[in-house]
Amino acid sequence: MTPVRFCFSPALYYSPFFHLWCRLTGNPGKADKASMVKYMKRGENLALPPGGFEEATLTNIHQDRVYIRKRMGFIKLALQHGYDVVPVYCFGENQTYWNMQGAWKIRLWLNSLGIPSIFIWGAWFLPLLPKRSEMGLYVVCGDALVLPRIEHPTKEQVREWHDKYIAALMHLFERHKASAYGEELGKIQKLQVW
Repeated sequence: MTPVRFCFSPALYYSPFFHLWCRLTGNPGKADKASMVKYMKRGENLALPPGGFEEATLTNIHQDRVYIRKRMGFIKLALQHGYDVVPVYCFGENQTYWNMQGAWKIRLWLNSLGIPSIFIWGAWFLPLLPKRSEMGLYVVCGDALVLPRIEHPTKEQVREWHDKYIAALMHLFERHKASAYGEELGKIQKLQVW
């Protein structure tokens, strides 16, 4: 199996318990620009949740949401280093924790400072553990977007490939939502792109 470095926010990376758990289960890395460039120069395979703290903040048990509209840095780095980008979606992840809704402006501002503003409740007996969902977790991977190598991509080129990534992610969601949710629920589920 090809080794993959799982990249997270530096705030999570430096959290002792999270870092220890990641070291025991995989190969963690920081998702800051300098670290990502270092990994890419070495040709490492990377996994990155581009939505970060913001996506965790927006998580809702009744709606599928991704925070991606303002996240273009990973596409720019992929273009600069000639990396392919594979869209991945995890159905049911939003069912693992209840998360307070609202107060988006201040919560997203806190996220921009590296402070996670999630207010979660998981299992009834131990709220920090995820709760079991009837559907479980259903992870799907799309086809790789083969990006050209462009040492100095323009904003327009980054936007073009970012838009292609969002379209591929939405297509992936639409293609698999009936399998994840069942035919009836699958007809009404939509992916909210923030």
